[in-house]
Amino acid sequence: MYFSELEIIEYFNNQQGIEVINADVIYNPIQSINITRDSNLKIILETTSKIGAETKAETIPSGMVYTNTNEIILKNKFSERTFVLSSVTPYSCKISISNNNHERIELSSIDSIKSTLKTSIEEKYLIEFVSNMDMKNFILSDNISINKSINETTTIGKINFRDTTTNEMKSWGCITNKINNCSFHICRYEKNSKIYQYILYDKIISGEERKKIRECISFILGKPILYLGYCTYSEDFKMLSFELKRGYDFKGACTLAELPPTILNLNMSNIIDSNIFNNLLISLYTNYDKYDFQHLFWMYWHASTSHFYSASVQFGGCIESLQNLYLEKNSSGKIIESKEIWNNFRSNNMDLINKLCINESEKDLLKNKINNINILPQQKLLEKLFDLLQIELTELESKTWKQRNIPAHGKRVENNIEYIRGVKILRTLFNRLILKISSASEYYFDYYSLGNEKSYNLRLLEDGIKDV
Repeated sequence: MYFSELEIIEYFNNQQGIEVINADVIYNPIQSINITRDSNLKIILETTSKIGAETKAETIPSGMVYTNTNEIILKNKFSERTFVLSSVTPYSCKISISNNNHERIELSSIDSIKSTLKTSIEEKYLIEFVSNMDMKNFILSDNISINKSINETTTIGKINFRDTTTNEMKSWGCITNKINNCSFHICRYEKNSKIYQYILYDKIISGEERKKIRECISFILGKPILYLGYCTYSEDFKMLSFELKRGYDFKGACTLAELPPTILNLNMSNIIDSNIFNNLLISLYTNYDKYDFQHLFWMYWHASTSHFYSASVQFGGCIESLQNLYLEKNSSGKIIESKEIWNNFRSNNMDLINKLCINESEKDLLKNKINNINILPQQKLLEKLFDLLQIELTELESKTWKQRNIPAHGKRVENNIEYIRGVKILRTLFNRLILKISSASEYYFDYYSLGNEKSYNLRLLEDGIKDV
């Protein structure tokens, strides 16, 4: 079995008997083909061809926005396995001369490489390859056992003596979880100087469901997991299909520290309690679609990797989006909540506008103003949200909220230290809201206030952040 996407890349590069079904987008006939993944998580395709090779790749005008549908289709002539390389973009080409042998070396970026085996064998297990799931500050509570057997045969004359020795290695290296009758294991460990990061599923579930689970895990760990692909296996562990994807790192995810929103062990140790972790995961997963966590987490991680000057605006956007979704489903963001009273008010004012001696375009502007005045100001919306959730909004938090959009208006930040710490408050406010709305935990980490031992304070969700 392959537990690393680098092993899948090696498996592809070592294929024998590859036939090209379609490769019009690059120079062909192809003499050799090789893929690698660079430090930016891009998948790079390197192909060689003779000088006389031709390509049907179209030249895309600079600045043009388009959907890349270019594909390369390959087949292993010794099996029923096919490979589809998608969104192929050639970007470099050079001529190599060696021993009077001229060849063309072309580099292309690809979005994904997908392989399937034509078979009736049922897929049983799925391994999802990820990155940035270091968890170096944590001890994972569940064991991974690795058994290594060595067979030794001693031959004397016609007599063979066989002996088998087995060494078992156990280490904390995974967290076991269960959602909707699907068990899966979040794994991170080192073996033979290699770091393995993957999620092992005991059944096949859709990519959409796996994405939900992955994004909820990321929020719990306080650092975004980067998706690199998957591989499926039969019940007897035969590889049936795989897909490798170009990674996206939110422009700096690998530089982020792990900042979990809440405790992962009641003893405040660095051992992750799998029961606490699983309960957190279920709570977030249950509310994922209801409150559009896909969109919220996407904004959240981009805010986390942004410069502090713009991060305040982005974290503010996360909070506003969640606030609007919650009020829409559980209350209202209107000043006048009664439809009857509002409709009468609106109708009377529209009549007054129609009687004014002004041109029609000016009347339209006033009517648009009337249509948009029955909305609470952002400060009042936030206060209403916190009142509904029965959690405290302190003076410090309220002040920070009012200052969040200073960069959006191009104004200078006068106190960088205060503003950077304000970004920590906004991130923590979002964490509190997610945890409260999801009923995920009773506590949150206050990333604004340092604790007595240079660690962050743990607070009850009901208690806000106070300046000390």
